Amino acid sequence: MQTETFLPPSPGLRLGPILRFQHYRDLSQIAPPIREAAEAMAAMAEKLADPRVVFLTKEVERVGPDTLTLSGGPTFHGRCFRTHVVSAREVVCFVVTIGGALDERVAEMADGHELLEALFLDTAGWLAIEDAARAFRSHLRGRVRPRGLRLSPRLGPGYLDWPLGEQTALLGLFAEDSLPVTLSEYSVMTPKKSISGLFGLLSDS
Repeated sequence: MQTETFLPPSPGLRLGPILRFQHYRDLSQIAPPIREAAEAMAAMAEKLADPRVVFLTKEVERVGPDTLTLSGGPTFHGRCFRTHVVSAREVVCFVVTIGGALDERVAEMADGHELLEALFLDTAGWLAIEDAARAFRSHLRGRVRPRGLRLSPRLGPGYLDWPLGEQTALLGLFAEDSLPVTLSEYSVMTPKKSISGLFGLLSDS
């Protein structure tokens, strides 16, 4: 069980999704100062983001009605596994982060009462982490396709009915010195702009 690393490219963030995320629907009606702030924060996010993925492949021992047991443990709980990975013989477990620099800058802006900029930078950070996750999915898809495999939907602790508390067991699969994140007693990762989860490897036939 070897931990691997993938370095996604720097994110390419577009203005529209950042504004729509904050419920600006008609982009043609946005005041110039708001548009300029969003543009500046998108550019800053692209510079501050340091995307990194660590991942490993584990064999599946059993998928039950509401459990997924990996070879050698652990067992995860949720009906989502029966729905999405019931036929998988292997899963790829991963952690994606863009590092802590963006979170730190958001906090500095909030402390300095630059609230609009902090809001847009935080939003850009979440879009950057999703950009990194998509790049990893594309990378992984290219690796497994020659084996006649395809990827399940992305599953992660805290999504669907997989309890967030099981993030501790998921990260416990990795050697501590290989992880680019730390975990609180409440199963929350630091840096904040980080996600974990797994993909099932399914037969493409």
